[in-house]
Amino acid sequence: MRIALMTCAVSLALAVSYGAAAQMRPGQPQVLKSSPRPAPHVATPWAALREQLGPRNRVMLFWEAQLESDVATSYREVETLDRRVHGNAAQVAGVANTYDGAVGVSIAGADAHLHQRSEKFTEGEGPARTALSGEAQKMQSEFMAQLRQGGVRFIDRTLATRLTGMDVEGERPNVHAIETQALVGHADYLIEVTSRTDDEAASGRRFHVALRDVASGETLVDFDTQAEAGETGPQPWTTGANGFERATPEAPTMADAARMLAIETGRQMANVLVRR
Repeated sequence: MRIALMTCAVSLALAVSYGAAAQMRPGQPQVLKSSPRPAPHVATPWAALREQLGPRNRVMLFWEAQLESDVATSYREVETLDRRVHGNAAQVAGVANTYDGAVGVSIAGADAHLHQRSEKFTEGEGPARTALSGEAQKMQSEFMAQLRQGGVRFIDRTLATRLTGMDVEGERPNVHAIETQALVGHADYLIEVTSRTDDEAASGRRFHVALRDVASGETLVDFDTQAEAGETGPQPWTTGANGFERATPEAPTMADAARMLAIETGRQMANVLVRR
């Protein structure tokens, strides 16, 4: 009996001691918050892409733009007309004697002349350039940063065109031909990325990507995509009003879409270059 009572006393003492130790310090949260949801793991093709690209890794990127089919730059005559009217006014005052007495007389006069100047010049319709929004620029930067991991070297379109056109003379240069020479002389591939509204896509956009070989003019890759990672797997547990529950998946950002778009593009590039 004494042994049983001692056992109960020890167990009670341990329970009280454990309960005191388990109590949280004042001001501490009742439940630990779950760690932030990690980005879904997606296999990347960067190693394979670096191997297949080799030294032919120069890419000129047309983001929200396409290479125009025009081979020559058209010019038009433009005339501006400047017209200005100059005037001088004068007023003469005096007194006239009439039957009814003296009357004040005022005579106003004006002199005006027209100055006209015209100027003629030529205006060229060069290749169109799309002004990108801040969000589009961020997406382009993320797309390029991802593909650089696969060994892609991006050639700036504007700088390459300027370098090619430095020695071109004449009042009416063929800007379209200069841009083509810049593409041939500085890049191995051309990537065109365009997008359109898509209400069914998580990002709200659907993308079209085309990869072309500059030397041969062949289209190597041409595909449409919503640039989504797909199923992300079970979400971590978190605390809610009804206790523990699965966390709601976070909506993908435009940076997520750009990352997935780059991964899909890199994978297709690696696959098609293997067959060449």
